[in-house]
Amino acid sequence: MQVLTAQCPYCQNKVDSTIEHLDGPVVCPQCAKPFEIEIPTAVVTSVQEVGRESVNADRMAAEPSERTLAKVHPVVFRARPLASLILGALFLASLVVLIASLAGASIAGYAFDGNAMLGPASLVTWVCGIVLLAIAGVVGFWMLVSRFTTLTVTDDRTIYQEGIISRATSEVQHNDVRNIQLDQSFTQRLLNIGGVGISSSGQDDLEVVARGLPHPERIIRLIRENQG
Repeated sequence: MQVLTAQCPYCQNKVDSTIEHLDGPVVCPQCAKPFEIEIPTAVVTSVQEVGRESVNADRMAAEPSERTLAKVHPVVFRARPLASLILGALFLASLVVLIASLAGASIAGYAFDGNAMLGPASLVTWVCGIVLLAIAGVVGFWMLVSRFTTLTVTDDRTIYQEGIISRATSEVQHNDVRNIQLDQSFTQRLLNIGGVGISSSGQDDLEVVARGLPHPERIIRLIRENQG
């Protein structure tokens, strides 16, 4: 049982009561006069200027921290299914031909003359090697762009950041969100990816446009649940 102690406004006597009796007036046992007990609230007792070094951190109240609910990057291969299939097939074909070319050159007795490999297999080897390096470069660029593109959803706002060298950031407060768009083709629905566009009440255009995100419906649901 929780007991509250209040002071009678008539006789200044201290009166004990329980929380269950706060719905209506209570009677002072000293002067027999009824009065209401108010639920206690925090009251600012003083304001003073102090140095940062003299502040007692254990006694200082803190603001509620912003919680990160989701942090996603655009997918790499599912966002480009056709290009990924073509590059994958080209990579496997080039790798097989490269291995066969090297093995064939060795069996046929091709050797280095100090400057270049002699024989017809040398051209195939160099071409396959260049193709493999080009594919690795393209995939590496895709992964780098995905790594430096981030959509962060907190309990207060949505933040979109992109850019490898230069950095661009857009954010929308959830309380100001007017419209959320889901851009998802049939193939993207099968792959469970899509684009999300967000606009606020003060703008006509979309302020946040993120494409190729995994589970876009989940992102939209998080934003809607935290609009306040």
